[in-house]
Amino acid sequence: MGDRIMVFIPTGVRKGKKSVAPAMRLTSLQGKRLAVIWNGKLGGDIFLKRVSEVLTDQYGVSGIEWINDRGDTNKVIEQSVVDHIVTTCDGAVIGIGD
Repeated sequence: MGDRIMVFIPTGVRKGKKSVAPAMRLTSLQGKRLAVIWNGKLGGDIFLKRVSEVLTDQYGVSGIEWINDRGDTNKVIEQSVVDHIVTTCDGAVIGIGD
């Protein structure tokens, strides 16, 4: 009867972190060029290829640029790759997870 159970509520206020506004959403995908970033997880390329087909066939995306040179699935994407995407693409699709 004297045992206690501690319950933690996983919510709270961030301290010391700046808020970052989300990127503006595209109003349409028609005619847009997208980067598709695969993090190397097994099977993710198959899924993202199918997503790319749907984006092209059903939503009018004009071009897909594959980015899959990350090598290690835990590696942060290089700033030079981000800069390339920003200058050559209208948006990005990122596949993560197992």
